[in-house]
Order: sequence, then C-alpha cells, then structure tokens
Amino acid sequence: MQVDYKIPITLLKKRTTEIIAELRIQSSQELIAEKKALDMAISWLEKADSLNIDVNKKIVQIPQNKTNTPSSEFRIIEDHESDDKNNWEEIEINGEVIRPLADSWLILN
Repeated sequence: MQVDYKIPITLLKKRTTEIIAELRIQSSQELIAEKKALDMAISWLEKADSLNIDVNKKIVQIPQNKTNTPSSEFRIIEDHESDDKNNWEEIEINGEVIRPLADSWLILN
C-alpha cells in the first residue's frame, strides 16, 4: 500500500511558518517548544514518506540478549530451507552484514 504523508507534512509546515511569524512579533517558550515538536514530527513523517512506511505494519523491538558476553549477538539469516546451519547465509544490505543490537526496532510486513 502506497502511503501519502504529504498532506499532514504540508499542514505541519504551514503551522511552523505561522509560528515563525508569531515568534518575530513575540517570543515565548510555548511557541518555541511547539515549533521544535512540529519540526521533529515533520522529520519523522518525511522519513516515513521516503521509506513508504505504512503505519499499519507491525513494529517489534529486539529483546535483550539472553547471553551477556561480548561475542553474543543477533544475526539475520536466510536459511535456504535448510536446518543445517552450514547452509545458512547472513543477510547483507549494501554489502554489509545486518546484525541488529538489543532494543533495535524491526518493521514487519
């Protein structure tokens, strides 16, 4: 599903422009805080728009490691329909192996 964040981004940017105009007349901590919050929301929405992230997708957090040693880590592998670990292959994106850390977030289809 193609998600379109452009309408809310436009609305938030319009409000940001209004806040900037208000700040030129009278500065207040409330307006500054609102502008910072809107800037952050716009950034999130632009990132979601560029990545086509659907808010209906499931988002999960990687748990803490059960083994607390420096060499214990999570790996994302393709098993090639085999239970034999020798046939498994770690997933690479842009030539880099993906090894998420504890507390990393995954967006699932």
